[in-house]
Amino acid sequence: MNSLGIVMKNKSKIDWYLMIPYIFLCLFGIVMVYSASAGIGLSFGQGEAKTLAEKQTFYFIIGLGIIFCVNKFFFNKFFFKLILSHRFVIYFFGILMVALLYVKLLGKTINGAAGWISVGFFSLQPAEFCKFFFIIFFAFILRKRQTTIDMDGLGKSFKENWQPLAIPGVILFLIAVQPDMGGAIINFTIVFVMLLAATRSWKTLRACTIIIILLVPVFYFGIEFLAKHGQNIHNYQLQRIVAFYNPFLHAQTSGDQLINSFYAVSNGGLFGRGLGNSIQKMGYLPEANTDFILSIISEEFGLVGILFVLGLLYLMIVRMIKIGQRTNNLQYSSICYGTAAYLTIQTLFNAGGAIALVPLTGVALPFISYGGSSMLTLSSCFALVLKISSIEKQSRTQK
Repeated sequence: MNSLGIVMKNKSKIDWYLMIPYIFLCLFGIVMVYSASAGIGLSFGQGEAKTLAEKQTFYFIIGLGIIFCVNKFFFNKFFFKLILSHRFVIYFFGILMVALLYVKLLGKTINGAAGWISVGFFSLQPAEFCKFFFIIFFAFILRKRQTTIDMDGLGKSFKENWQPLAIPGVILFLIAVQPDMGGAIINFTIVFVMLLAATRSWKTLRACTIIIILLVPVFYFGIEFLAKHGQNIHNYQLQRIVAFYNPFLHAQTSGDQLINSFYAVSNGGLFGRGLGNSIQKMGYLPEANTDFILSIISEEFGLVGILFVLGLLYLMIVRMIKIGQRTNNLQYSSICYGTAAYLTIQTLFNAGGAIALVPLTGVALPFISYGGSSMLTLSSCFALVLKISSIEKQSRTQK
């Protein structure tokens, strides 16, 4: 086979329904990080926006490198045998435990949470890498058992089923006490979805759905109580929850971020003010290149820009679910479902937080918000799904 034939054969293995949205979102994210960081330049110098965009470009290149290496240099059976091995999972768990304990005791504190480890010019957030660990961990459990997890009989056989609950529980606890409730919520949701995917039990699914429905009013009544009786709350996380209930009541304090986010969204209209023309990013809206980058997209590109970003994310999520449904391998399907849940819940919490549908949690908009830990974790999960899609495509062509 000539070189052109080899190239075309490799191209045919790539799932372009995933790859094209990934590239578009990452490139658009770099542009928006540069644009949204203009306000930071007012405080730290005009070169700061360029520096942040260059860092985001660097993270994107590393992400592409991860995807390329996973999909080109590893044989299918060897690769998944490696990352789903007992030794790899134990080492990964040990590293995360050390990192989470370190950030709690000695970590860099940002916005009230000690969740960062400074490494030279970069800061790593261990809670982000926990998302990748959970996806790998549950696939490892399924590989070890070669069967689904019996959640219906969990109380009767706790000795057999303790790992799927105890190990994630320890990690979630360490994330929550940083305190990083946003990271804890996202990680908990990934664990929850992967447990459901691993059980494949409609009885369990119905029970969990009923519990969630019952907890929703409790959650909102709790927020209402805090809003009415928590005027002297000083905890940063609780202040965000109180502001979510009525940001205009706390316009001079914790509600300021949400109000400026509302202004940004309303200023954009249908087509936006144009790239670089956001007003709210110029010192009015903090975290414009991370938590509120969707608000800046709305102000500069309008509703059309929002639909473009959310539409691409939706295509990726649906594609991942379809790949998970198509495979008969429990490990592969759990990885696909876990990654789809990761993208879904993180998008919902970021977008919902910007317009006060949910409390602010400080989570990044996938592939768009500035952040190395988020980009590397997302790209690693994405690389696994892309690899699984390639394996499934090869198996279909061989039949």
